[in-house]
Amino acid sequence: MAKFDSDWVPNTAMTIFAHPDDAEFSCSATVAKWARAGCEITYVLITSGNVGTHDTRYTPDSLMEVREREQRSACEVLGVKHVEFMRYDDGRLVADLKLRRELVRLIRRYKPEVVFCGDPNQVFWLNNRINHPDHRAAALATIDAVFPASEMELLWPEEGPVWKVHGVYVRTDEGLNTWIDVSDTLDTKIKALREHHSQLDDNTGLEDMIRQRHADTGKDHGLAYAEAFRVIRLKE
Repeated sequence: MAKFDSDWVPNTAMTIFAHPDDAEFSCSATVAKWARAGCEITYVLITSGNVGTHDTRYTPDSLMEVREREQRSACEVLGVKHVEFMRYDDGRLVADLKLRRELVRLIRRYKPEVVFCGDPNQVFWLNNRINHPDHRAAALATIDAVFPASEMELLWPEEGPVWKVHGVYVRTDEGLNTWIDVSDTLDTKIKALREHHSQLDDNTGLEDMIRQRHADTGKDHGLAYAEAFRVIRLKE
């Protein structure tokens, strides 16, 4: 099985996103599929979504506690081995050197062959949605940590032995080149999303939306349901 083809499963993988539930929406059916096949997966949450509500009964601290608990529950559903909460403030994320260095530390610690992230260039979704600035900042910081920072011996040697990520799986609508069959794990994705009660309990159409989105992604590739990525191959 060739590396990076649609059936390949790495030994280790890491998701790096801004908020709880971002990875669930972006790549969790693939995560569940790989976890079932023995891949050791680490979730990295740069923020804990501590302002992500219109419910004024919450404070940032109480919302952080709730959303971290929800994220851990979702990870249990998916079979994720490790969860790292970096606890940057939601809504104020900047792709600076401090964040890059901390991500380098985690990459060198867990040694993921694959890193999942968002697209730092995606500002608009269709004609009715603006991509959250934290999503873009998280994606840019991730890509800069992956290359070249995590593999450079003379850069932050105190953060651990260098590690070269083999490939980056970017959740985007542009330049897609890999479609993964998630027909067996789409229900697991939906179940994991439903663990995010503070965000999604009012979304009664979630299951139908997820199924239609993934059916549309797979239909031109002979797949009942698929997740699609732009895969950047850094090590063949």
